[in-house]
Amino acid sequence: MQWKISRTYDKWLVRDYLLHVRAFSKRLLKDVKNDGAILLNGSPVNVRQRVSYGDFLIVNLPNESGSKYVEPEKMQLSIIYEDEHYLLVNKPRGMAVSPNMNDEGGTLANGLMYHFFQKGLPYTIHIVNRLDRYTSGVVLVAKHRLAHHLMQISEVDRLYLAIVQGTRLEKRGTIDEPIARNLPSIIERKVSTEGKRAVTHYEVVEEKNDYTLVRINLETGKTHQIRVHFSHIGYPLIGDDLYGGPIELLKGQALHCRSIRFFHPYHKQWISGYASLPKEIKHIVEK
Repeated sequence: MQWKISRTYDKWLVRDYLLHVRAFSKRLLKDVKNDGAILLNGSPVNVRQRVSYGDFLIVNLPNESGSKYVEPEKMQLSIIYEDEHYLLVNKPRGMAVSPNMNDEGGTLANGLMYHFFQKGLPYTIHIVNRLDRYTSGVVLVAKHRLAHHLMQISEVDRLYLAIVQGTRLEKRGTIDEPIARNLPSIIERKVSTEGKRAVTHYEVVEEKNDYTLVRINLETGKTHQIRVHFSHIGYPLIGDDLYGGPIELLKGQALHCRSIRFFHPYHKQWISGYASLPKEIKHIVEK
């Protein structure tokens, strides 16, 4: 990565420029010092060096090795967007994002590792928005630690479509309820005053028979947030047996990440990716 120093940052320390202007974490900066490289106008420097207006600062990040728990696996991936920093991919229903403790294969991470391997890319997998196994749609992947960190401190717009049981839901609304683990389960969540704040905005798209198609925008991103919130207000997702949804029409929750939009910190422009409803959910909508 290379930056030309503007007049604003003349005489800044390299350390301060990377931490406060380029949003490096302290941990990443330490790793760059130990295993990467910092060059100023082509010459190696340390983080206590001061930069001058017009200088070119180059940072080579440490090489990242793929996780030993994720084996490259050939599979057909539906890649929506890709550059040297980020990738958007359409994850199908029924596919896990990454292997579990039982060394599961056939996950999105396995396919991405193969994709990177085939391109000769030394990347590992940094998932920005983690989808449940039966939640389909757009997944944002960062290709290196700094790209991932920048997304964690930036706004990522995520638009979902879900089918919930029941009708007469308010046309527009916001569910602002804290979510916590439902102990002793390590998977299930619940609305609890002891949890962390979670905010879900929704809009009714269509009502049909005894279910409702809703468009959802997440202000926060807690585990199972959409599923827990709609179950809490009495409208569980179709197929979501964990949170009380009916399973006659579908196995697994009827939830789809329709789109992701983020501001690219390197290209300085908005990037959007879209994924159509999978046939299993589309079939219910069109019945």
